Amino acid sequence: MNTDKELKPCPFCGSNQVEAFAQYEEDCPDRSAIVRCHGCDAQSAQMVGKDKIAMASRAWNKRAA
Repeated sequence: MNTDKELKPCPFCGSNQVEAFAQYEEDCPDRSAIVRCHGCDAQSAQMVGKDKIAMASRAWNKRAA
């Protein structure tokens, strides 16, 4: 997991197998970051910016688990 903050379980399947990481997408010229659940493939919105992984982690953790 690429974040200094622990991620909450997936709000859809309850899995703890969640990861925050940077990725490249053709529709986003800059690298973006998301949080993805490896249990059900749910993911957060793409975040772009200096603290993109922390932003994605905060957004994921705001969801009800």
